[in-house]
Amino acid sequence: MKKKGDIPSILFAIIIIFVAGVILLVMSNLTSQIYQGFDDYFDNSKYNGTEAHQALNTVQEYEESMWDYVFLAIVIGYVLMLIILGFSTQISAVFYFIYGIVAMIGLFVGVALSNTWEKMVETDALSGTVARFPITDAILNNFYPLFITVVIVITMIMLFGKSFLPGGEEIR
Repeated sequence: MKKKGDIPSILFAIIIIFVAGVILLVMSNLTSQIYQGFDDYFDNSKYNGTEAHQALNTVQEYEESMWDYVFLAIVIGYVLMLIILGFSTQISAVFYFIYGIVAMIGLFVGVALSNTWEKMVETDALSGTVARFPITDAILNNFYPLFITVVIVITMIMLFGKSFLPGGEEIR
């Protein structure tokens, strides 16, 4: 099946990256509470200072930073996917303006999602957890509209810049 356009992929990427950040933040908050419950139990029992307690502390320290790097890997994966799809998709230059309009809609959605992230992490339940997510918070809070703009520009260059390659023909 020939794919004739890559326009919806950017909107899917914007939403999926946000949803991945929210899911990873909530999962980290939940597992942190579970580990803290186990740690409290170990502190007040005969297992205090045992190998099980030390292993729990090691896993807890690893888990606190792991999810932030998982989110970064998801973001990098989606950007690479958009670049590869943009380069491999055959599209006419007629769709340039349509893609620009859809990109503006995606930018507005990204700004709304960035504001949603900001309000969500201000809650008491997640404010402590977001401190362990500096990369995720930076991307989804402060730089999400800028990040979306850069991804849109790179994708547009990959989609529509193929016809300007030497020889003047698109790569098929």
